[in-house]
Amino acid sequence: MRAKTYKSTNGFTSPQSLSDFGIEVSNGKETKYLGLEEFNFCSILKSYSFNGKHIAFIPCFSINRGAAIIEELDLFFHDGQGVTLHYATLHGVTQIQAPEIPAIRKDLIAVGLPEFVHNSIEFQHNYGPLFNPAIKIWKKCFDTNIITAKRTDDRFVVNTFYEKVVLHNPKRKVNWTNLKRARQLHP
Repeated sequence: MRAKTYKSTNGFTSPQSLSDFGIEVSNGKETKYLGLEEFNFCSILKSYSFNGKHIAFIPCFSINRGAAIIEELDLFFHDGQGVTLHYATLHGVTQIQAPEIPAIRKDLIAVGLPEFVHNSIEFQHNYGPLFNPAIKIWKKCFDTNIITAKRTDDRFVVNTFYEKVVLHNPKRKVNWTNLKRARQLHP
């Protein structure tokens, strides 16, 4: 299976607003888009596990995927030049269920994720005057117990468990250009 995510040039360690889908952040003069997956491989989330599984945000898991296990999930993004890049493969992927969120949130507070996000110099630099509205949106999502949501409604900042990740460096150019929607799992 394949899943489209936000574009990143920093290895998904902080938001860059390089794609035009996600949660709109605007001050009336400037608009950026926040992809919750833009923190997926920051140092805290890369090393964190909950009951032996790692966590991430994958847009297509914002709809109900049930308890199905996806053995391999290829993550890709479009680079804006008409090229699709396969940057990682997650193994043993399942959707987080809403009752698990309070315990995950408690753990993430204990390991310092909210402070890490708030103090991210790269996030601050990339968003400039939109940083405060963006961090407010991220915090609102962090505080919710919702996994499945429509469009850009609030949802928890992570929505999947996975057993292992293989990051492809360099990213692999692939012929998946017809895979447009981030909410779909593509075969």
